[in-house]
Amino acid sequence: MNLIEWLCFSIILITVTPALAYKTEQVCETTEASLKAPAKKTCKTVLIMTEAQKKAVEEEKAKREKKPAKKEAPKH
Repeated sequence: MNLIEWLCFSIILITVTPALAYKTEQVCETTEASLKAPAKKTCKTVLIMTEAQKKAVEEEKAKREKKPAKKEAPKH
């Protein structure tokens, strides 16, 4: 493997690695066939929140609730 191939491989690996940290799930729905159209299956990939992510979101919500709201200056 020469230097250019190694650099390209390293760059691709660095850019793809963070995407591997997310859990995904494929959700599919099937529509019923009608007189005009056949049955159709549509699928989409959704991100699944891990337990660590749920905990982080809860902590962020708690921090936001603790912060006092900014008071607006009275208008004259």
